[in-house]
Amino acid sequence: MRFVLTLIALSGTGVLPVSAQDMTKPAPVLEITREAIKEGRGPAHEKVEADWAAAMHKVNHPAHYIALGALSGSSEVWFINPMPSFAANEDYDKISEKEPVKSTMAMLESRDGELRASSRTMWAVYRPDLSYHPEKFNPGKTRYVVAGSMRVRLGHDDDFMAGAKQWFGGHDKANIDMCMLGYQVVAGAPAGSYLFFTMMDSMKMLDGEAERMQAVQQAMGAENLARLMKASGDVFVSIEDTLLQVKPGMSYPPQEMVDADPAFWKPKPVAKPASAAAATEKKTGQ
Repeated sequence: MRFVLTLIALSGTGVLPVSAQDMTKPAPVLEITREAIKEGRGPAHEKVEADWAAAMHKVNHPAHYIALGALSGSSEVWFINPMPSFAANEDYDKISEKEPVKSTMAMLESRDGELRASSRTMWAVYRPDLSYHPEKFNPGKTRYVVAGSMRVRLGHDDDFMAGAKQWFGGHDKANIDMCMLGYQVVAGAPAGSYLFFTMMDSMKMLDGEAERMQAVQQAMGAENLARLMKASGDVFVSIEDTLLQVKPGMSYPPQEMVDADPAFWKPKPVAKPASAAAATEKKTGQ
């Protein structure tokens, strides 16, 4: 019921269009699959995912996705599948059910399943009112992402929205140069769950976090910030940040993202050392 009510509430905000998704802009809908990888099976998992991406590219599948490897917390890979609407997923599924796509995916899923400890899928909708400078969203140049997971206590949505307005207002006043996209999870997580994605072209951005927070504090006023931080204990059940790295080899990006930085998204194969190449030729009899 929560899922249905949330969609009804959001349907009037214009965040669920049915046109084709432009992945250079924040997606109205995200399917997010988090795969926990077994210890020591990371390289094997990357190989399977590279094969999966190659299979998707071969059939020109419309369901593009980006892989993010966790640099903090447990060994996970987040697969972000942007969609223009929930209805689009039905179209993607119809394509995936056709042969030879269906058999190829079944084989890859079997290989992938042997390497996962667990997996979990969430569905989330874009919240422009909980985003900061979404016009600066540049996925083709994004290399790292901080995913903030927040769970709001039941009955504290108004407090949460008021606090978010103050927080982003402080960032605006301090002229903080960053992009943060807010999403509300509508299925696959407890009620009151939100995700905030901060895009970074380099981890160097994290080195300036202390200075940014000092600027925000000055913009908001020390007392206002302290009051907001103190109230967060009553508003939130939990807050967790996960540092993620974009993994081009496991991703299936659209052409416009590849064109933004071909060297990153489609790097040339590393040339074999001369000794290794000679050994290969001798072994194959060439």
